[in-house]
Amino acid sequence: MTSPSSLQLRDGPIVRETAVSLALSLEARGHVMTAHDDKLTVSEGSRLTAEDRAAIARERLHLLAIVVYCAEGR
Repeated sequence: MTSPSSLQLRDGPIVRETAVSLALSLEARGHVMTAHDDKLTVSEGSRLTAEDRAAIARERLHLLAIVVYCAEGR
């Protein structure tokens, strides 16, 4: 089994490419992700599929890093 590919956000954290892809997909479908006290929230939760929920759970830490990075305005 190979490990997921990672990338470093400009002057920021190293995250999985799959998390970046998921974040972009969610955003394109109108979802907004926010972070508060290390908790990730995705808007319009009722529109998430079971596959979305599983992917979010799997990538949660990396999605949190992306959300915090973006909130810092980098």
